[in-house]
Amino acid sequence: MRVVHLKSNAKILLIRTDRLGDVILSTPVASAIKRVLPESHVTFLARRYTRDLLVHHHDIDDVLVEEDLGDGKTAIKKLSESKFDVCIALHPEQKWAWRTYRAGIPIRIGTVYRAFSVFYNHRVFEHRKHTNRHEVEHNLNLLKPLGIPFGKVTFRFELPETLREKTRLLLKKKGWNRAQPLIVLHPGSGGSAVNWPAASFGQLAKELRDRNLTVAVTGVASERELVDSVVRTAGTELLRLDNALNLLELAAVLEQASVVVANSTGPLHLAVAMGTEVVGLYCPVPPCHPERWGPYGRPDSVLVPQQVSCKTCGSKKCAKTHCMERISVKAVLEKILEKLPKRIT
Repeated sequence: MRVVHLKSNAKILLIRTDRLGDVILSTPVASAIKRVLPESHVTFLARRYTRDLLVHHHDIDDVLVEEDLGDGKTAIKKLSESKFDVCIALHPEQKWAWRTYRAGIPIRIGTVYRAFSVFYNHRVFEHRKHTNRHEVEHNLNLLKPLGIPFGKVTFRFELPETLREKTRLLLKKKGWNRAQPLIVLHPGSGGSAVNWPAASFGQLAKELRDRNLTVAVTGVASERELVDSVVRTAGTELLRLDNALNLLELAAVLEQASVVVANSTGPLHLAVAMGTEVVGLYCPVPPCHPERWGPYGRPDSVLVPQQVSCKTCGSKKCAKTHCMERISVKAVLEKILEKLPKRIT
């Protein structure tokens, strides 16, 4: 592969306009670039709801919001005016492949295998569908045409201290004594994965409370009924934070937790990015498998149903085996208790 050598102050556009977890797992690309080209200007193109987190990333200089760029012609004009030297399609989409081509960005990096890959002039043989590599590594492999080595993977988000203090006060009002470990349960996934049952989350919350541990439950507004179910099953006092936090506040709460328990979803990766211990609950359906989507660098933080074949199941529903029920509350509880003394700083 021919390597392109960039000028030290190159303007680089990273494009990832899908979900929160995907965006978080793409940010090590910005850090890898900055290690080699510290004077470069890295812009991240993403959806609006991830913007507030991205602006607090140490190695991202600017954020473009997809919804603000307008229709095709307007977006092309704005990209052309920005005079980017390079764009990297971290998540290949036809509209952005076409728009960056029409905007005349000189170096356009993306994967092969799609018809619209012709709009990239530096193509990487990177096929995500059948692989055992992690999504972070897929993203970093797209730096090959620039000759940029990976190095150590880091998630370099920096939250304001005022935000941390705000969430400390919120948790205190909800009943958290900072001398106690805080366990955060996130029972939903926004449809991105197969969930561990709400009843199991509820029973887990009860077991944790029986050990005098503080338990908080998070979720978005649409997950209210799910959180209601967890609370009913627990039958004990929990800190309800569903529909109470914006994205940055959620990040600050997860940062202060001792352990976060979640399905394969964005808040799990957000907790990892904040340096918090996690327990990830994953189904064995190939597109959702933790080898690709697990908490990065935490193979000991994952539980998967054992002795289950998911070849005939889809990623949205365990219709044939209800496999997630096979992850026992006892196994999750033991994993949490194992991690309580630990804390990544």
